[in-house]
Amino acid sequence: MAKRPTAAAAHWEPSDGEDGSGALEILELLAVQAPLDGIDEVLLRAHDRGATADELAVIHRAGRLGRTVHGLLDRRRRREADLAALLDTARELASSCDVDGLVKTVAHRTRALLQVDMAFVALLTTGSGDSVIRASAGATTSLHIGLQLSGKHGIGAVVRATGAPFWTSDYQTETRVDHDPELDAAIAREGIRSVLALPLHHASGTVGVLYAAHRDVRHFEPDEAALLGSLADLAAAAVDKAQWLELYNAEVAKLEEHSALAMETIETERWLEAVRDHIIGFALSGQGVAGLAAEVGVLLDAEILVRDHRGRVLAGREETWPPLPPPTASPRTPQLLDGGTWQAAIWAGTTWLGHILARPRTTLTPEGERMLAYAGQAVALAVGVGRGAAGVGGFDSNCA
Repeated sequence: MAKRPTAAAAHWEPSDGEDGSGALEILELLAVQAPLDGIDEVLLRAHDRGATADELAVIHRAGRLGRTVHGLLDRRRRREADLAALLDTARELASSCDVDGLVKTVAHRTRALLQVDMAFVALLTTGSGDSVIRASAGATTSLHIGLQLSGKHGIGAVVRATGAPFWTSDYQTETRVDHDPELDAAIAREGIRSVLALPLHHASGTVGVLYAAHRDVRHFEPDEAALLGSLADLAAAAVDKAQWLELYNAEVAKLEEHSALAMETIETERWLEAVRDHIIGFALSGQGVAGLAAEVGVLLDAEILVRDHRGRVLAGREETWPPLPPPTASPRTPQLLDGGTWQAAIWAGTTWLGHILARPRTTLTPEGERMLAYAGQAVALAVGVGRGAAGVGGFDSNCA
């Protein structure tokens, strides 16, 4: 790309042709940062005005020196522009904590800095060096985001093994690389010839590889590798930070989830404790087994039946129930019978008194099972209260 002349260069006029003015004109051109072809014009004018051989020798030497100085100034300007671009990139990377956003920025900056056809970033996924392309810039179909790259083949393997940049002007004929047929086929489909790759290395280790690729044969310069190395260092630090932040956020999310579950469990336990107190209080209120069964039915949204150890019904309507098995002593924990009926044993100390059965209208939850167990305890209390108040009870005292 031709450099735009400065305002001073646009208004520059050649000297009047005095002896030695050709060399002075070249200095003036350099001073106003005029285009390089201005030096050629000075040489042509010197020949046209019939300058002597000594004058021409001086002007030609001044021209050579002028070209050298112009090249040095041009490299300095490019270096300043590259450093400014790196500074902008550093600011952009520092403001982002998203890994995908970071590597996307790095890929686009790489392509812009080196003026290559495409660039992509692969991040390691395993300890063996396997990686996956997380971002790309430039038109590409085969080397797409999500493509898995083997840790044993290709330029990436060389870069990870040496920890140093690697570049080739023609990848397909490169003998320093252990080629992978599938990867070579993908690169061939893209028409890639030249590749420059650098490790994304940080204090905690290598996190991936940065690639710059071109579809023509191109001999990358050491300055270009150094420039991209600076970008790779910035990228590695940013990616490492973002990955740790992702892990931290994931752990925080897990802790928050566990905390929420713990709070939910605590609230459930408090609610069950209140339900238990309510059921026990109802049993102690003297409303009898039938009243307690009705209250439990409301709480569980279920039909309730209470039987003693002989099978006699003490609460509920047996005719609405399917045939039930003969009562036998069972653990205090509620059990699911055939037909969706739940059964909880009624125990008074070590004496089995009977069962309370529930046929819920919806699926009985674990909390509902515990409520049914509380109901079994409450029935035993209700029987004791009834006996104390009336001298009789619904359950036979000669229970097994």
